[in-house]
Amino acid sequence: MDETEDLLSFPPLKRQRYDSQTRSHPTASSSFFFHDGDIVLEVEQHLFKIHKHRLKCSVIFSDMLDIPQPDVIDSMHGCPVVRLMDSPQDWQVALRWIYDPTGFRLIPEPVPFPLIPSALRIATKYEIGALRKWAVGQLRARWPSDLERMGSSSLPCAAEAIALARECDVLEILPAAFYALSLQRWCYNAEGGRSHLVLSPTDIRRLIVGRERLSDVCKQILFEPLVSRPAGLPFDACHQCREPLQRYWREKVMSDPQSPVECWLLRELYTIATQRDELFESAICAQCLAWHKDVAWMRFYGLKASIPQFFCL
Repeated sequence: MDETEDLLSFPPLKRQRYDSQTRSHPTASSSFFFHDGDIVLEVEQHLFKIHKHRLKCSVIFSDMLDIPQPDVIDSMHGCPVVRLMDSPQDWQVALRWIYDPTGFRLIPEPVPFPLIPSALRIATKYEIGALRKWAVGQLRARWPSDLERMGSSSLPCAAEAIALARECDVLEILPAAFYALSLQRWCYNAEGGRSHLVLSPTDIRRLIVGRERLSDVCKQILFEPLVSRPAGLPFDACHQCREPLQRYWREKVMSDPQSPVECWLLRELYTIATQRDELFESAICAQCLAWHKDVAWMRFYGLKASIPQFFCL
């Protein structure tokens, strides 16, 4: 088992309750229990015996360790003990970064998602600036503000990312995370099907409202593919190009019934605007092709600007 797998398999994220008998026998960490450590962190039933100077990267711990300590303090294994109300897995990840930040940054991309919330929670709570910067960067890479940069890695764990963004104040990822989650069909047991277990009632409502508004945009193009804006007149395409244009746009907004995701309209629009479809475009006259490209850009920018409002963000 490599180090990344060891981090992921450490303890479950859900906190467990212990009776008094179990509580008196905490377990030493197999990875972070150093014989020359000079402080013990007790997290639930797990002990981390580490070095005080390693905690200086945290503003909170740095300030705490600079305060003169009383003569009588709790001790364990010959060291002062600090009891923390956190997840053992979160500290396992954070300590991996604290002791080996270079190796941590060399974890192959994409970084397993469970590492990110663990790192971000500890970094935010204890003010570890460099670790928070890394974790936020990982979230932004998956759910970028430039929504056209979203890829397949944006789909898994989108609901968890929304909840984490709320918890740790990384709100800039919300439009992309909501959009990624809205694309997923619940009937395929994809990420969307777990949203009610992760999201707040308010964010579930945002998700539902956003899905409906995105569906309305697709329907508008499906019903009137040559109308470039609501309540506008249809483009006066030439007789030769009218039917191919209508068919092309309708095909682009129709969802594949066998796909676990709905029509990824923003990606489709960006592809139409930036890439050449040789077979289709060679059959369209210059005037109609110019309209086709212009309306692709217009629809793309309009949808991109509207997505935050669609989800009431």
